[in-house]
This record gives sequence, C-alpha cells and structure tokens, in this order.
Amino acid sequence: MINLIKKTVEGIYNIALGMLTVIKHVGRSPITSSYPDVVPELYPMSRHRLALTVNPDTTEHLCIACKQCERICPDTCITVIPDPEKKGVIKEFYLDHGLCMFCGLCTEVCPTNCIINTVDFEMSEYTREDLIYDIEKLTLTQEQSRFYFDFKEMPKPKLKPPKAPPAKPQPAAASVENNKG
Repeated sequence: MINLIKKTVEGIYNIALGMLTVIKHVGRSPITSSYPDVVPELYPMSRHRLALTVNPDTTEHLCIACKQCERICPDTCITVIPDPEKKGVIKEFYLDHGLCMFCGLCTEVCPTNCIINTVDFEMSEYTREDLIYDIEKLTLTQEQSRFYFDFKEMPKPKLKPPKAPPAKPQPAAASVENNKG
C-alpha cells in the first residue's frame, strides 16, 4: 500500500514538473519559423546545389577539363567531356543531383574554383531526369559568380595571358646566308 502511494505521489510530481515547463514557455514568442514564409539564413560554406562559375570579369568558363572532380566523386555523378580540338576547354558537363550526396569533395579538389556549392537548396523536381543538370543549367551568370566569389571569399581567377601571334617563318635563303657568315 505504501508503494502505491509513493508511486502516485511521484506521478503527480512528474506531471506538475511537466506542466511547470509548459507554463514557463506560454508567454514567450515561438523559436521555430515556418519554412516557406521565412527563408533561413544560410552560411557561406553550407553545401547545397552545385554550380559552375564563370570568370566575373570576362564571363568565360573557369573549367579546364582536368576531370579531377569526376575522379574524386564517390557517387560518380559528374561527367566531364573535354573538347577534343581545344586543350583545357570543356565540351559537355553533366551532374546528377539525384545521385549527389553533397560531400563537397569536387569543390575542394577543383584547381580553378569552377565547381562550387551554392546556397540554393530548393531543387525539388517531379522526375529524376530533371535532376540531371547539363552545362547550361549548371553555369551561373556573371553577377551570380561575382556574388559567390565575394560571399565565399574565394580568390578571384587570374586572367589568362593573351596568345602571342605566331612567329613569321624566315625565308630559306636568308637562313642559309646566316649559316655561311
């Protein structure tokens, strides 16, 4: 009988303790916010949708088709097809966001900071095929690229030096005279 009374008193005490916690929080404003109404503030290094940046000054692609992102990806969701005619230029770039686990390895290994994580986390689609992004869908505009270079405090890309004009070949007769003299 004493055990029953002891358990009843403990139960009433625990209920009162829970009610006291509820009463303390009744007058406070809510801590949580509804997502669609209030968009959360995202940190610069948060990992969300991947994108390709362009040079903010010249709007040319920063990708040099080194394929390091493709090799390091544990999910094999990146496909880089280089241009066979031009060295260091990409022809096609595909990224399957349906397979990607957003580990960030591709962004860390990229020597030109071409592939980055954006703060865009709203990527819902109706089909899996819509989650496969090509180079046009992945590429950011000049203003967006400038924002991410400033936002993430990444070093700005160096401008490529202009190509030197091809040297003019010397006539064969002039080179023979130089060898005799």
